[in-house]
Amino acid sequence: MANVIVKLFATLSEKVKKQSIEASGNTVIEVLRNIVKDYPELKNEILNENMELKEDYIYLLNGRNVHFLNGKDTTLKDRDKISIFPPVGGG
Repeated sequence: MANVIVKLFATLSEKVKKQSIEASGNTVIEVLRNIVKDYPELKNEILNENMELKEDYIYLLNGRNVHFLNGKDTTLKDRDKISIFPPVGGG
């Protein structure tokens, strides 16, 4: 199991009053599911009703979009960084 840092941006960091969370798991989705156990206020923010990645959010692993890797099943290693960006609007 990998120990990773999950960086939260915009409204996500405001919800938990943290900019990053230490977590562990073997894949991106496993880490995010573990996070919502400790931070239930993020459940509907970072995962959809089926506990899968939200389509309108951007999930990066070490700066690379997980969509172009192995998606939610992307394998993690120690010290990886997952960054989560909620959708942004305005103009």
